[in-house]
Amino acid sequence: MFSHKRRSRLAKFGRLGELIYHQFDKPARFIAMGFTLTILLGGFLLWLPVSQQAGQEVSFIDCLFVATSAGTVTGLSPINIAEAYNLFGQIILMLLIQVGGLGFMTIALVLLSVTGRKIGIRQRIIIQEMFNLDSPGGTIRLVRNIIVTTVVVELIGMVLIALDLFIQYKYTFGKSLYYGLFHAISAFNNAGFALWGDSLTGFQQDTTFILTIAALLMIGGLGFTVIADLSAKRSFKKISLHSKLMVMSLLVINGLGVIAMMVYEWVSNLGSLKEYSFFEALHIVFFQVVTTRTAGFQTIDLTTMVPLSIGLIMVLMYIGAGSASTGSGIKVTTAAVILKNVWTYLRGQRETVLMRRTVRPQAIQKAYAIAVFSLLFIALITTLLALSQPNVPFIGLFFETVSAFGTVGLSLNVTAELNDFGKSLIMFMMLVGRVGSLTILFTFAMQHDRTIRYPKENMLIG
Repeated sequence: MFSHKRRSRLAKFGRLGELIYHQFDKPARFIAMGFTLTILLGGFLLWLPVSQQAGQEVSFIDCLFVATSAGTVTGLSPINIAEAYNLFGQIILMLLIQVGGLGFMTIALVLLSVTGRKIGIRQRIIIQEMFNLDSPGGTIRLVRNIIVTTVVVELIGMVLIALDLFIQYKYTFGKSLYYGLFHAISAFNNAGFALWGDSLTGFQQDTTFILTIAALLMIGGLGFTVIADLSAKRSFKKISLHSKLMVMSLLVINGLGVIAMMVYEWVSNLGSLKEYSFFEALHIVFFQVVTTRTAGFQTIDLTTMVPLSIGLIMVLMYIGAGSASTGSGIKVTTAAVILKNVWTYLRGQRETVLMRRTVRPQAIQKAYAIAVFSLLFIALITTLLALSQPNVPFIGLFFETVSAFGTVGLSLNVTAELNDFGKSLIMFMMLVGRVGSLTILFTFAMQHDRTIRYPKENMLIG
């Protein structure tokens, strides 16, 4: 990341200079440190009395937790946002959500472009790493598309939400616009923060509101590269394999999720929605499946749902959204590559083919690495939580960990029950989910290829 000249300048500061160099010499380290510094700054600003409601004294650990949740676009919170923070604090929260959704480097490149500064290859490589692109080519055009898409979609969402609040709920014009802006930003960036204490439960059967939020969630979850691809080619046959997989997953995963949850919660005699009409239940289930992919909005108390639904939600949270999107999880394409590779092995075929395109071996290796290391992180954090929070139900802690990894923000009402150590673990998990488990590992790992080749030998597998 640093040139030889800059490294020489840093060397004048001794060990401190070397430490700075080693923290920022890789794109992975730069991304992880950038998110961390952004969160720390946000936590400090939220902790200041000027950000909090009169009479409120939110602890620093809670402010840091909220900042981490906003910066990683998760939505978990141990406190009521509307009651804890005033207008200034909520604006800080919105900025953290926006920076977390777009990526701090995207904002930095926009500022460089506006001020007329040259954008070099190092900055392009960081964007490539941040959005999992194949090459640094076209990154500046992608950043421009990201900004334009974000502004347009969020403005449309703001107007639709504001009109609904103004006409149907008789909010004042100014409050309607502000609430519309806040929730449009929160929804498009898949953050899941709401200014109502019960999340969106009060809008459970409001079709206009629910569809608007759901549309923002799905567009943000598709990914900026997919949106740009669809806008440029406007034909399903012409778009890239990644874009095709994302569009198909939006229909297939959400569709199967809705059917399964309707069976669990409405058809089943044990379901929480058995007293609702078909369309009332469909309202709730559709939105809950959409928001489960990466956002923490709720229109129903999750603790009332049957265990099968909780299990389904955890699977959806683990899979998450698409690469280069505002969501997290292992990503849809990762799950698709692994499933197809397993099916390819079972059929005795040599190459993994998706939609008439052969998947590269390196991509398959990366997919397995992401899935495995993500599971290991989830297992480790869940174990530490279980040991340090003996009074909290294990399923609640497991659910909380998966939710943090997927930066979803759904909870079985255990967030406020965590002690400071437990909150720190969840904060770490949210950061892992946002920047990626491999990025975190690359931050500490020394990468090098073997110069020695050893003899090959068959092993007994399975």
